[in-house]
Amino acid sequence: MKYLAIDVGGTFTKYALMDENCNFYEKDKVPTEKDSLEKFVGMLVGLHGKYSGEVEGIAICAPGVIDSETGFMYNGGSLFCIKNINLVEILEGRCRVPVTVENDAKCAALAEVWKGALSDCRNSMAVIIGTAVGGAVIVDKKVLKGKNFMAGEFSYLFTDESRWQERSQLLAEKGGVPALIKLAEQKKRLPEGSLDGEKIFSMANQGDAEIIDVLRQYCRHLAVQISNYQFVVDPEKIAIGGGISAQPVLLEMIKESLRELNTVFPHAMPVPDVVTCQFFNDSNLIGALYVHLKSREEKIDIDKVLEFMNLMGDRREKQYLKELFMT
Repeated sequence: MKYLAIDVGGTFTKYALMDENCNFYEKDKVPTEKDSLEKFVGMLVGLHGKYSGEVEGIAICAPGVIDSETGFMYNGGSLFCIKNINLVEILEGRCRVPVTVENDAKCAALAEVWKGALSDCRNSMAVIIGTAVGGAVIVDKKVLKGKNFMAGEFSYLFTDESRWQERSQLLAEKGGVPALIKLAEQKKRLPEGSLDGEKIFSMANQGDAEIIDVLRQYCRHLAVQISNYQFVVDPEKIAIGGGISAQPVLLEMIKESLRELNTVFPHAMPVPDVVTCQFFNDSNLIGALYVHLKSREEKIDIDKVLEFMNLMGDRREKQYLKELFMT
């Protein structure tokens, strides 16, 4: 069986035709339609139209606060056309196939839990560095959602209590790739827009002392947050994801800073075991497919139990069991 996996981004929407064994058959991207909800939904319906009759379901990951069990999106992060909609209901009505949707950073984490760097852990975390900083807390190999589906939304953490009323002190503003670019441009006295992540790491790898200092400062900031996460959750591993995680120097500097931080404690404490995510740019698609397959498994299990109860003929117990599963 084949599925359409869709990774909605702020600039581009990637999509892939995949099977349940995570094999890719086709992969491409289109500009993200974000001017209106109608255009956004039309984009997704159009992608399904390319494979209509060929796929068994649609697996979506997107930014924002999402209830993946119901398909309700409270917001779309940087996609402001999305607010308080049930995307699953809308797309299932238009495409006539099962649809799932989950937060993109949580999908990236679940890809690692399923087949990647966190597959040997029961309790772990993922920190996904992109425009901001997303992530997930994994307990017993499941994403911890929280009351308001905000567990793992690291971007909203404050980083400086002396300036606690300033949005600039949120981790989203100081830990994402744009923050690194801004630091590097200021250090090199370059106009805004002169650098990007690729150029920065290229300069660091060529030995640019000023850029190396900027990277060390940036990684030290991330390391402080990671150290705090270790003492809140005490995970077996913390995986770093996002495009820049493919740069070996990033992980090296984070680990270096964690070792330095560890010397501050009055007692011997474990240094967080930090690793790099394995799937990089494909992680969101793989995680979205995992969410979809797990949802399908759970539905099949419920249907089998209900079928058994129907054969037993006890309608009261059948209704009770249905309500129990659906809550």
